[in-house]
Amino acid sequence: MSMTKGTFFAYPLLLILLLFGCSEDISLEDKIVKILESSKNRDFERVIDYDIKDDFIVVVYKSKEYEQLNIGFIKMNNDKLDWEIGMNGPKLTGGDSYISDPIVVSVIIPKETGINHVKVFGEYAKQIKYSKDISYWIAYTNKSPNSLEVEYIK
Repeated sequence: MSMTKGTFFAYPLLLILLLFGCSEDISLEDKIVKILESSKNRDFERVIDYDIKDDFIVVVYKSKEYEQLNIGFIKMNNDKLDWEIGMNGPKLTGGDSYISDPIVVSVIIPKETGINHVKVFGEYAKQIKYSKDISYWIAYTNKSPNSLEVEYIK
């Protein structure tokens, strides 16, 4: 009978420990998604990638309405995240976006196939391969490039 009393108290105690022992920490990506979903007018399907640059989180996300990427900037103020600005990015079939405010970022999807690397101002851009359909290069620079300052390498 003591085994039954022990079990009677042990299970509820174990359940309480599990409930309170679970962390309520939300990942940065979950916070970003929550910010993107909170606006009814934001054209957001899913987060592709994000980088932390200075006081901003640069978010590249898939458009729900169009076959393109969008770029957003979230300002980090201590532990608070505030949406700064968002804009349309390159079409998934190929294109580029050069953004200079609030920070300089280039998002490039070459229209030409067989591109292995992209250089912006002579520096290699970071390639992001999300899926078979979504692959692009991203570069952070001090100024916006023109088409002559972007090099495609096969």
